[in-house]
Amino acid sequence: MNLDDFTVDRSGTLLDAAQTIQRNRSRSAVVTHAGKVVGILTEGDLLRALLHGATVYANLEKFVRHDFTFFRKRDETAALEMFRKHGFTMIPVIDGSFHLVDVILLADVLAKVELPG
Repeated sequence: MNLDDFTVDRSGTLLDAAQTIQRNRSRSAVVTHAGKVVGILTEGDLLRALLHGATVYANLEKFVRHDFTFFRKRDETAALEMFRKHGFTMIPVIDGSFHLVDVILLADVLAKVELPG
């Protein structure tokens, strides 16, 4: 997994974020500045920005969610619970310096779930 597929710099545009989301297929982009994670931008955030009159060339910085869920280590069991509870499709894993070290994807966790039957 290439973590660059999940990140967009906060100096980018809404179009840059949309291209990141399209590339990673997680419905979210991890927003960085100087290599550190500063927030998340989701498809829903993009749609709200556009519906409120922003263009695709608007700077994404004012649309970034700084109150996002992240983990300090990969924990797919906890991630599954967060996916169920909040409808997330991706959770970033961030080290103590706020560098992105991994992402946990809903699709990866679901692929490991065994259904009764």
